[in-house]
Amino acid sequence: MTILGFLLKQIKRIKWIFIIAVVFYLLASTLVQLAPLLIQQAIDGPITDLSKGLPFDETVFLTQSAQYMGMTVLGAIGFYLSMRLLMHCANRIAENLRNQAYDVMQRLPISYFDDKPAGKIATRIVNDTETLRTQFYGTLVYAFNNFVRLVFTYAVLFYMNRSLGWLMLLLIPLYIGIQFAYKKMTDKPMKDFYDARSDVNTQVNETMNGASLIQLFGQEERSMQEFEATADKMRRADNKMIWAQSLATWNLSGFLQNLVITGILTVVGYQFLKGHPGVTAGRLFVYVNYIEGIFIALGALVQQFPNMLRSFETGKRLMALLEEEAEPDSEHDLEVNQGQVVFENVNFSYEENKPVLRDISIRAEKGETVALVGHTGSGKSSIMNLLYRFYDPQAGRVLIDGKNIRDYSRESLRSHMGIVLQDPYLFTGTIASNVSMNEETADKTRILQALEKVGAGPMLSRLEKGIDEPVVEKGAAFSSGERQLIAFARTLYSDPKILILDEATSHIDTETEEIIQHAMEVVKEGRTTFIIAHRLSTIQNADQIFVLDQGRIIEHGKHEDLIAFGGTYSQMHEIQARV
Repeated sequence: MTILGFLLKQIKRIKWIFIIAVVFYLLASTLVQLAPLLIQQAIDGPITDLSKGLPFDETVFLTQSAQYMGMTVLGAIGFYLSMRLLMHCANRIAENLRNQAYDVMQRLPISYFDDKPAGKIATRIVNDTETLRTQFYGTLVYAFNNFVRLVFTYAVLFYMNRSLGWLMLLLIPLYIGIQFAYKKMTDKPMKDFYDARSDVNTQVNETMNGASLIQLFGQEERSMQEFEATADKMRRADNKMIWAQSLATWNLSGFLQNLVITGILTVVGYQFLKGHPGVTAGRLFVYVNYIEGIFIALGALVQQFPNMLRSFETGKRLMALLEEEAEPDSEHDLEVNQGQVVFENVNFSYEENKPVLRDISIRAEKGETVALVGHTGSGKSSIMNLLYRFYDPQAGRVLIDGKNIRDYSRESLRSHMGIVLQDPYLFTGTIASNVSMNEETADKTRILQALEKVGAGPMLSRLEKGIDEPVVEKGAAFSSGERQLIAFARTLYSDPKILILDEATSHIDTETEEIIQHAMEVVKEGRTTFIIAHRLSTIQNADQIFVLDQGRIIEHGKHEDLIAFGGTYSQMHEIQARV
């Protein structure tokens, strides 16, 4: 599908409103374009009568003038209604595109975001849809209006004076040539501009997220230099487009308009001085009125064309996002009764010929706690990514209660899982909304019980609003330990069959670790639990411990057995014991 076809296709969603708006506009345009003919009669009629020695018919003059005013007023009302509806259409289309883009983004595979900066994706959803609203659909409204006006005016002009109509028709190739020249001059600068704008958004986003590190390492000047370079690239690209646009719209329309009207007046004046019957005053008024209308419409189209061209580059990026294929998914829902998890000879790689997991076999029975340990890059998080189905293995199977999870929908699979990350994310809202994840029928009693069970009672007692305490800035007002407790309460509230604790105590001080350990034990009760841990003190009571190295399981057993074995786990334990 072409970009123009894609953009026009969106109108189908609001076609009836659009059709009504067009009808209003056509009726209004008809009235406005025919109104000058009444003025011609109002002017020429009395002059003709007076030249024949007939009395001035005031009634006819006033009637025709009133009709002209009435048609003008009705036309203005029609234009207002049509423009109101057409702009409403533009807003609705932009909203639909924004919703589509957001929906697609949520259904894309996690791998899509591996090499896509958040700023670039945000630009497509927010900035690009708004740009399309103003520069394509908004411009399309005005371009359509001017095009219809042009057609009506040419039709009436040809009807009145065919020679003048043909003369004015010669203007169109001239204006089209200007547009082709403009497009050739702006194709590359336009792409550079939008690429640079996206880079600016990305850099601003990264600077905001890494502000503390930038200041701590004294990188403000370097960051500013990088930003200035990117912003300068955007400015230079925009300057090239502005220069091209100025060439395309340099008051050419006004110059030609004055030239044509002066020519007509010169011819009429010459005929009058020679004593030849020339154009009547009323007809001259109509000619001037319609010629001005043609130049206004053509000039507006010339000025609107660049905006529409700019929007095409924007539309291409948005169309590319909307055409991204969502992950294929099953329609079958997974039912989990026991919570048994089995990895059968699993092999996995993010990139071809770069294996991350090799021949992974794990069996976790209902209620068991399984710990995964190993150095950074050993494959611990990749195992969990397969369990969430963020990715699927290239070989082997992952089973829950004996069912291959690839045969079931991701949503139903994840509904049976709870996860607590090393740095839990809190959403803007309240403690209660974060625990219930904005559940519409959230039970505040259950929320409070969940928080108290994980040991968050002391935290709530110091908060003025308790569970209704506002959460802003990702929970920056709370300590890392308090955020962890809220995350544990969130998991307890959802009551999953399978629990994943990803480095849940890595950012916690020793004193707080005891509280978190208690919370972990509460949440783990009756659930199959996977723990990814650097602190071996937190997993000594695990039913099974798997030691990973370069994507392979190199040791497996309980804490005591692995210590006695004297391998990698034992060495890791000795090193941590010295600290």
